[in-house]
Amino acid sequence: IEYFKGAIHKEDVLDEKLPKKYVDLEYQKDAVVDGFKRLMKHNGFILADVVGLGKTVVGTRIIKKYIQKNGYNTKVLIVHPPALESNWKSTIRDFGLTNFVEFITNGSLHKIVDADNYHYSNPEYFDLIVIDESHKFRNTASGQYAFLEIICKTPRRNIGGDANRRKKVMLLSATPLNNKPDDIANQIYLFQD
Repeated sequence: IEYFKGAIHKEDVLDEKLPKKYVDLEYQKDAVVDGFKRLMKHNGFILADVVGLGKTVVGTRIIKKYIQKNGYNTKVLIVHPPALESNWKSTIRDFGLTNFVEFITNGSLHKIVDADNYHYSNPEYFDLIVIDESHKFRNTASGQYAFLEIICKTPRRNIGGDANRRKKVMLLSATPLNNKPDDIANQIYLFQD
């Protein structure tokens, strides 16, 4: 707010009712509004925040807002470390989004790319990709990065209400920059050319 005073307009904030165990925090609402705008303008963004401030809740609220914009046929893929699986699944369930979301651990991305694997949807079926702990995909030389890039860059099969064939990509990390600026650039290349 200090640097971008007029960037958040209160009329853009959803007047959504949160599930009972969630607190409606102002900084999270601001992050939802700003993140959604960046998602729509640039096809992706990085949500970088300190551990424990609710990146999962902010991400879930953006997913919900995107489904409302794109339509109720929207398919979302959440890529997560195994340790965060139960947290993501319970949050998605609490917000009533279970029917729109598939989950995969960050070490199993080959299962999405494998057209013969019938347990997972193929890359073209997803409209929005959410990558938790995105800093793990800072090295373009890794095999997992290559799989994730295919998933993110494969054009969407169906165009929804956002009228764009390109997928949307949301990156979540407490440490997007580890060693050098290329760390961030390589993550941005997942939604930018």
